[in-house]
Amino acid sequence: MDVSLDEVLGLVYVTAWSISMYVPLIANFKFRSTNALSIDFVILNTTGYFYLIYSVVLQVYYWQTETTSLLERPQVTKFDLWYCLHGFIINLVLLSQIYYGKLLWNFEKNTKRRMKSIYQKVLIISVSVFIFLTARFYYFQSTNFNNWSNELLLNYCNCLFLLKMSMSLIKYLPQVKYNFERKSLKGFAVQGVILDVVGGMASLAQLIIQLNKSHGLNMHTVATNFGKIGVALVTLFFNAIFISQWLIYEKITSKGTLV
Repeated sequence: MDVSLDEVLGLVYVTAWSISMYVPLIANFKFRSTNALSIDFVILNTTGYFYLIYSVVLQVYYWQTETTSLLERPQVTKFDLWYCLHGFIINLVLLSQIYYGKLLWNFEKNTKRRMKSIYQKVLIISVSVFIFLTARFYYFQSTNFNNWSNELLLNYCNCLFLLKMSMSLIKYLPQVKYNFERKSLKGFAVQGVILDVVGGMASLAQLIIQLNKSHGLNMHTVATNFGKIGVALVTLFFNAIFISQWLIYEKITSKGTLV
């Protein structure tokens, strides 16, 4: 069986990102605590994954190929769908560790933390926007006399990708701030960050190869696939911040200035 390079890269990015999700689970279990995790990060991340699942499912299973539309199909595959579903489930498990650590995971105590007010407002606004966009999408699809419209579908999915990207931008901020306030990454899964970087680079490389195979890498194809590109770039940017925090705080800790 012939395996193409983009398929290998797809497998690499899904595997790397999937394994990276288990690292914080294992770290929490090892320390019997979720003190290194920001509750805001996990809840916003879970919400972002939900938006991503919805968008990818529509593009994989509901894109109409037998149509007169000249619109190019985004380079989204079942690899992406598996990654989204897997990530959503892992984040639900992380939430169970935070809220029911003592009961379900035999942690020393449950972590009694609530979302900060500003992130609660962000979450409410985000969900409200999602409900509005979804209602508008299905309303216009139902009034479209030319049957299912790929243009409407792509516009809606791109809006969901924007929601996911906004969640990605916002979700990392509390974790960065939380690490800064603790001046430590003890219990924080740095190995997961490294795997995230590998996955992000493999995802971008796969997309570039796929675009070159089809219609080439140009502004039009980039705009059509901006969601996947944006999510990968945001992930790489903040993971670079996490790695820099780890290098700085690990150096300080090794000098004995932190207990």
